[in-house]
Amino acid sequence: MTITVTDFKAHCLRILREVEQTNKPVEISKQGKVRFRLIPVQMPDKAPWMRLRSLGVLHGEPGDSVFHEKDWEAAR
Repeated sequence: MTITVTDFKAHCLRILREVEQTNKPVEISKQGKVRFRLIPVQMPDKAPWMRLRSLGVLHGEPGDSVFHEKDWEAAR
């Protein structure tokens, strides 16, 4: 969709809501030429650390050390 700067000024909030809901960009023209493009930002559904949940396998109990005795021997 292409609109004029004047229309954008008059209907700014409605246009922003529409872009957010439809995920479609809006081009804004000034003096007959497209000068701006309003595009939606893709927001992730979850925080990055939440997306990692259930991707791994837990090989211990909560509170268990992640190091084994042989790991400590190699550090000496």
